[in-house]
Amino acid sequence: MAQPLLLMNIDDFISGYDGPIRALWKATTATTDRYGVTYREFAERLATIVLRNTRSSANGDSPDEVRDQLSMLKSHEICLAIACEKGNEGAWRHFETEYRHSMQGAARSLTRDEAEAEDLIQFVFGELYGIRMDGDRRLSKLSHYSGRGSLGGWLRAVIYQAFIDRKRQTSRFEQVEEVEDFDRLANASAAQFNGALSAPMVQPDEIDDSRLRRATEQALAQAFEEAGSRDRLLLNYYYFDDLTLREIGLLMGVHEATISRWLARAQREVKHRTEEILQQSYGMRRAEIAECLQIAARTELDVRKLVGNVKGHL
Repeated sequence: MAQPLLLMNIDDFISGYDGPIRALWKATTATTDRYGVTYREFAERLATIVLRNTRSSANGDSPDEVRDQLSMLKSHEICLAIACEKGNEGAWRHFETEYRHSMQGAARSLTRDEAEAEDLIQFVFGELYGIRMDGDRRLSKLSHYSGRGSLGGWLRAVIYQAFIDRKRQTSRFEQVEEVEDFDRLANASAAQFNGALSAPMVQPDEIDDSRLRRATEQALAQAFEEAGSRDRLLLNYYYFDDLTLREIGLLMGVHEATISRWLARAQREVKHRTEEILQQSYGMRRAEIAECLQIAARTELDVRKLVGNVKGHL
């Protein structure tokens, strides 16, 4: 364990961090049983990810820091990616069910054309499936998924990069005005994706999807507005007025423990209603809804602002 990470090979890493790797492996048992991924395949992928990440960045390599890196990896989604790379039919069926819908939405938002969007999706699926061969092994872009962010977010970044690459390849055949239009689109998209126009494909996990963020904000605002009057009052006191539980209890004439229970229930109901709105009004599936909630947590949506927008309804 004392050996520096930069000097480790994959076998050394697996041996040195067998404990945390096996803990993640155990957590993915249902997935691995279903798709036939072996422990060795899983451990090699985690070792490759951490070693590559450490060698290409300023991340620390102390044992505690390495364990922290491992604990933050999306082990279930990494396992699914490995199974798809291997061509497991069950894994691909699950992949299409969970992610094709959100990928199509991302493609349509970029192309503004149904036929072009479908062509883009087919191209990306070819890259993910691995059309080219290296001996007996298909070369799949899924091997670049780092597991540090959600698979759904990474896939939308892959679609975005493919869209930009295809536009660059065809722009020399277009009229000047059309190229300028593309430049404006590219610049706007770059701003939308935190300026990561030329981000390496191996690590696009940090790219935010502003479409999902907007949908999340709108669904949350609607859920707050539809909450009962007491719940809206509680949320307003807690988020907008920054009152403590004790202060709210004094205002409402109940113990702070009661306020804590009421507030927890109000938060659960707002979350549940937000999920319903994302499903019913935005046509999102479970994986995409989960990504919305991750975006909300990762980007710290301004709940004070959302509550303030419906304050007039109190």
